Amino acid sequence: MNKLDVSTTVTTINHRIARQFHPKSGSRYTILIVHDPYAPAFNWFLNIKHPHQNARSQPLAVLPSDLQWLEAVLKGVSEQYHFTINYRNCGNLRWPTTGRLIEQTGDL
Repeated sequence: MNKLDVSTTVTTINHRIARQFHPKSGSRYTILIVHDPYAPAFNWFLNIKHPHQNARSQPLAVLPSDLQWLEAVLKGVSEQYHFTINYRNCGNLRWPTTGRLIEQTGDL
């Protein structure tokens, strides 16, 4: 895992979030990370729900299926944006640094 590549990926994702993020009262923004076992990759989405509007989902990035990479990028994005993060299809995957299971979430 190259630190320069991680910072470039974090910058790219943060820039894509900034283009879609328009804070309004009552708006909800969440990041959805979906593990795609067939690719293998992690797909990142920004879910947006404004009051009195339908929810929408904007793709942010597709990252390789490397948990150390995911954890490093997630830490960098979380430093800038404090959105709720939901995970899907992570099965029995564990965080490399803590060994804890990656939390699954129900329907949004």
